[in-house]
Amino acid sequence: MCVAAGSAGAGLGGPPSVQTVSFVNGAGLSSATCAYVPVGTTISWTGPETSTTIVRTDATGVTTVQVVAHASGQATDNNSNSYAFDYSNAFRVSNSVDDPDTFTGTMTDHFSLAGPALQLSNGFTANLTTNFDVFVFDPINSRGDPIDFSNGSAHCDPL
Repeated sequence: MCVAAGSAGAGLGGPPSVQTVSFVNGAGLSSATCAYVPVGTTISWTGPETSTTIVRTDATGVTTVQVVAHASGQATDNNSNSYAFDYSNAFRVSNSVDDPDTFTGTMTDHFSLAGPALQLSNGFTANLTTNFDVFVFDPINSRGDPIDFSNGSAHCDPL
């Protein structure tokens, strides 16, 4: 999973940023991480992810950070099969005057993949607590097998 956020001291938004992200080989989508992928199949992709970050601090000193990220495209597996995929992630967290370094809120995440050997639809909604170095998830609901909620590692949601 890719989570990007600017410093809480950053200004209000700006143009979307584009960064190169990937799921390839060891960090790709395979049966080693996702039980739904056929054994021996590894699905890979590298391409752009667009994200927008908005940071606002209200008159009381509470800062809210909102991040929305999206990537989509065509991935391929080690057998030259093509897959269409879509990924989106959004979260909104706020701190408090009493604890300005801890941000809490909600994250929604979705990853889907469609191709000849596999159809996946994974996602979750979780309460999120973060200092932007460490992300702690308390799942509200999930579908498929997106991530390991105890440590955030990817299962069937490689971005």
